[in-house]
Amino acid sequence: MLFTNRSRVISMSLSIMAVAIGLIHSLVLFFSFHAPEAYEANLSWIKAGDFHLEIGCLVDPLTIGMLLTVNLVSLLVQIYTHGYMNKDEGYTRFYSYLSLFTFSMLGLVISTNLFQMYFFWELVGVCSFLLIGFWWFKPSAAHACKKAFVVNRVGDAGFLLGLIMLYSFSHGYWADHADTATLAFSKIRSAAEWAVFNNGLALVGLVSLTTIGILIFMGAAAKSAQFPLHIWLPDAMEGPTPISALIHAATMVAAGVYLLARVFPIYSIGGLGILPVVAWIGGITAIFAATIAFSQNDIKKALAYSTCSQLGYMVMAAGLGAPIIAMFHLITHAMFKAMLFLGSGSVIMGCHHEQDMNEMGGLRKHMPITAITFLIGTLSIAGFPLMSGFWSKDMIIAEAWNVSKPLFWIGTITAGMTAFYMFRIYFKTFEGKYRGHAHPHESPLSVTVPLMVLAVPSVILGLWGSPFMGFSLQKYLDPHYHSHLHEGESALGFFLNELSEPFGYLPFMMFVLGTVMAYLVYIKQIKIGSKTVNDWLKENFATVYQISLNKWYIDEIYNAIVAVFMGFFRMSWKLFERVIIEGVVINGLAWRGTEVVGEVLKTQQSGKIQNYAIVMVTALAGAIIWLIYGVAG
Repeated sequence: MLFTNRSRVISMSLSIMAVAIGLIHSLVLFFSFHAPEAYEANLSWIKAGDFHLEIGCLVDPLTIGMLLTVNLVSLLVQIYTHGYMNKDEGYTRFYSYLSLFTFSMLGLVISTNLFQMYFFWELVGVCSFLLIGFWWFKPSAAHACKKAFVVNRVGDAGFLLGLIMLYSFSHGYWADHADTATLAFSKIRSAAEWAVFNNGLALVGLVSLTTIGILIFMGAAAKSAQFPLHIWLPDAMEGPTPISALIHAATMVAAGVYLLARVFPIYSIGGLGILPVVAWIGGITAIFAATIAFSQNDIKKALAYSTCSQLGYMVMAAGLGAPIIAMFHLITHAMFKAMLFLGSGSVIMGCHHEQDMNEMGGLRKHMPITAITFLIGTLSIAGFPLMSGFWSKDMIIAEAWNVSKPLFWIGTITAGMTAFYMFRIYFKTFEGKYRGHAHPHESPLSVTVPLMVLAVPSVILGLWGSPFMGFSLQKYLDPHYHSHLHEGESALGFFLNELSEPFGYLPFMMFVLGTVMAYLVYIKQIKIGSKTVNDWLKENFATVYQISLNKWYIDEIYNAIVAVFMGFFRMSWKLFERVIIEGVVINGLAWRGTEVVGEVLKTQQSGKIQNYAIVMVTALAGAIIWLIYGVAG
């Protein structure tokens, strides 16, 4: 920030070098950290009596996985930014915001306790506001950043209230453990159990802890764009594309899932009933967002709803009692979704800032590198066998088979829908004939190199959690979750060991079905009568199509609710502010009362000394009488 608008080279170099150093340190940690226990260091932050807050650094496998993800994606996005934002007047300011965001996200990741995490959680929200509204002169961007800020405040209010309640119910535990950071993640389960059995009846404690868990989940649901707090994420695409990749695909939206993984020890306490709520919110979000992605023509908004859907998978996995699988999908998704968003930015650059897919097509010939990397990302997210998305997403579906058959069906159907809408995006953008009016061209190396780098983990990263590497990811994270995994949770185990079940191949079959349907509709353009399938569906299912195109009218419903509340608030303001406060209190009691008292008192101000003397003598006589008879009595 010190060099903003002064030196473009220095601003860019400082920002990129700082993240590169962070990535190097993360790699050193990954390859050298083998301690069975987490490393934790705290400094005293606030002390008041027995209340104390600490700020510190927590290093464990979960932290290291997030450090690698955040630093790698941030580094590639910052390199990409040089090519994408090079001609923008706010180039250096953009780099300062990127650095501030990366700092905030890393602070959130290494937090040792919930209070520290909340501090950085809010700072991440501020950075999101600044970056979404970076092009503040566009009314749509100004509206989008305010919308994101307000919606996240709703979730964050629940998060803060949950923190306060959790501390209140477990205050005695932290007072007895003054050497431990307040609300430390390492002791949070013990504190929660203490709160259950030291606040009256155990049943009352469980109910209170359930409320706390749901309130904290509100924060995660808003940050990770879960239904019904998802409405901010698609509008956030008004920000520059590097931000779409960094914040709204790989890191910020993943903070909610990371929070769920950190507080999972609370959720796993028997009898709470929080996990089913979390799982169903995730499942509903996954299929709901997929239905909207079907009809979106803006390439970034289609990918935004894809992000909502995949975040739903992660939240569903956490709710199913598999936080390791949720984190696995978070890491793999960060790689291929960041690549997809950066690829969409490359397309937008190549098509001279065109975002409508109806004005694209045939770009594979003009932008081969972008097309190949985008296809890799499409195959990975759709669940093509042995690619990253195949392992992580199908593990979630396999876990749903073990825990909840309805959620298994939701996950399976959503897998088919994902394949369809992702290949719809690819086919409409890169195949067929070019339908636009610009002269498309491949992007510079600063844009394409990050795409090629991200293509590698999008293909092979999933093997880290596969049977081929002995489930090394699960073993890496498992000590912190005490063996919640079992054989049926692996995608390969699901396909090989559950074949006796009639639905063993369904996720893969849904991938094939969705891909083939997209091919037939958008490449072969098969016809029903004289019309293509696409046109026939739009005509004969116009209502369904409009519902999807208009995002189920959720924004309109919210606006109607806000209008009702605003009408109530205006009526209340007129009643209380104008009638009671201004009319009765100010104009009545205060103004008129003062006027009456003044009229009475001014009669005593005659200006005659003898009158004042009579009053003084009378008052003195009264005081003497009270002293003689009152005190004596």
